Amino acid sequence: MTTGTNADDPLSTPSTDEVLATLAEALKDLDSVVRSFEHADAKLASICARVVTAVPGADAAGVTVLRDGTAVTAASTEAFVLAIDAAQYEQQEGPCIDAAVTRDIVRADRAQAAERWPSFARAIERVDVTSFLSAPITAGEDYVGALNLYGHHGHDFDTVDEQALRVYVRAAQSVLSADERAQQAARRVEGYAAAMESRAAIEQAKGALMIALGVTADKAFDLLLWRSQTTNVKVRDLAEQFVTDLATLNTAPGVLADELGKMLMTVHQRVLGQ
Repeated sequence: MTTGTNADDPLSTPSTDEVLATLAEALKDLDSVVRSFEHADAKLASICARVVTAVPGADAAGVTVLRDGTAVTAASTEAFVLAIDAAQYEQQEGPCIDAAVTRDIVRADRAQAAERWPSFARAIERVDVTSFLSAPITAGEDYVGALNLYGHHGHDFDTVDEQALRVYVRAAQSVLSADERAQQAARRVEGYAAAMESRAAIEQAKGALMIALGVTADKAFDLLLWRSQTTNVKVRDLAEQFVTDLATLNTAPGVLADELGKMLMTVHQRVLGQ
């Protein structure tokens, strides 16, 4: 809890004004962290380090994220955070879990933790932590993670600490949202690349059939589509195998059309045999 500062007492707790001043100073480079080209987890680690500096009584911080439906610790400032988080994930209870369920900040001291989350408290009884503060990170209606603070010097987090934490939650949310957008863009690019490769193979197969059989582009594609439907093999897979088979052809005059026809009739066998 924040109280007035006694200049003669080096262990006194900072006042609210001092907390806000420290927070303002710590925020100066937060935007640069969010906008940097570092990996998302490195950005989250930087945010954790800064929030520990800004919030009195916070001895460690960690960020929990949901990846493929599983909670993992993406960043932390101290090794004991991993033990605390692992206990929460395993017991399915604790401040981080409650923050996810309530979509609101959760704070507790050690006694409250033992009452609210007995299994979790027993799992971390050897860990020197006396206070907990967790805030959910959301994207729209979806819970995507949490920013968690831990203290072990008898300091009880208060509402000023909560407000400070919210600022860093927004930064973490920006990082995770940007990372998700980047991943979506990468998946789209991969999909476009795969589609282009498939299209190229289809066009090459069509071109070979047009030259050898003297048919139009539409007719060549109809032939590929016909073999796809009758053999239950994708047109893309047939075309890719067909193009591969072209390199093995005997291209002597008079036999190209016959060999292409045979190849078309049996190309599905080679696809299915892979």
